[in-house]
Amino acid sequence: MSTITVIGSLNYDLVTFTNKVPAGGETYQANSFENHLGGKGLNEALAAARLSSGATHKVRMVGNIGDDSFGKELKQALVDAKVDTEYIKTIKNQSSGVAVILVEEESGENRILITAGANGDLKPTQQEYQTYFSQVDGDQYVILQNEYPHTIESINWIHANHPKINISYNPSPYKPELITEKTWAQIDLLIVNEGEALDVAANLLSSKESDEFKTTIENDKVKGFSQLAGKLQQLINPKNVSTVVITMGSAGSIYTSKEIEPTFAPSVKVDKVIDTTGAGDTFFGGVVLQLAAGESLPTAIKFATIASSIVIQKKGAAESIPTIEDVKKHL
Repeated sequence: MSTITVIGSLNYDLVTFTNKVPAGGETYQANSFENHLGGKGLNEALAAARLSSGATHKVRMVGNIGDDSFGKELKQALVDAKVDTEYIKTIKNQSSGVAVILVEEESGENRILITAGANGDLKPTQQEYQTYFSQVDGDQYVILQNEYPHTIESINWIHANHPKINISYNPSPYKPELITEKTWAQIDLLIVNEGEALDVAANLLSSKESDEFKTTIENDKVKGFSQLAGKLQQLINPKNVSTVVITMGSAGSIYTSKEIEPTFAPSVKVDKVIDTTGAGDTFFGGVVLQLAAGESLPTAIKFATIASSIVIQKKGAAESIPTIEDVKKHL
């Protein structure tokens, strides 16, 4: 049995839908308001669980919630999706994480403000890491992002103590101080969007080389990001899956590994984009799930692309994440 462990955030999303985002000092009448479950960690765990084909995979969540009604809802959503919640801790006298999201309805683009709440206390100790990974059997993947304080500590501990576990990382929200050559050499699977890819290049490459990639991308996006994906793949850990994926929104994605040259994968066209919240997390969870199941990288990318295309046609993050049956209808 393969195991996917997600370490990260659980947020309650407060979403406002509007025609435009007001400028500073401006008051604008919005169209509607909704509340949804979210947080990158929760979304990734739900995606991996809902897109699973059954008993061959185990999905676990490591995270914190507050002792409030938001926290109870967040944990119950994971329980309902059959995610193992043994390592979700309730922090007393603390609020659960909250994300305030503004969605421009015409484009579906979103702007997000995050209050960490209990997520800010997610700082596992050495003993806790040992407990999480005391029984490491079968194919193992860990999904990480930057919505909790100890991302780098997680990477360092897992790589040092269980080097065969595939560390899957999305450096979002982007924090340049976390992007170092040492950290990069410990990553096994990197998934970034085009903006994050350029930010990473600016941190790890010389200014000349970074500028050359930008110029190529301006003239030919697919060619430029293919070259950049190849360069970033050379910098990550070569011993495990050693895979880099750069997503380009509606333009598709680029993927590469130690065995596959940079390859372009087209996006799935949809009639109308409603809300892009959670699409990237679903793509991430879908790719990891497929690789953990033994599928090839091209198959994983196709599967995850379909899954994320379903998400953007619905409102909300967690609620819009599809099941494997939903994806199979489009395969």
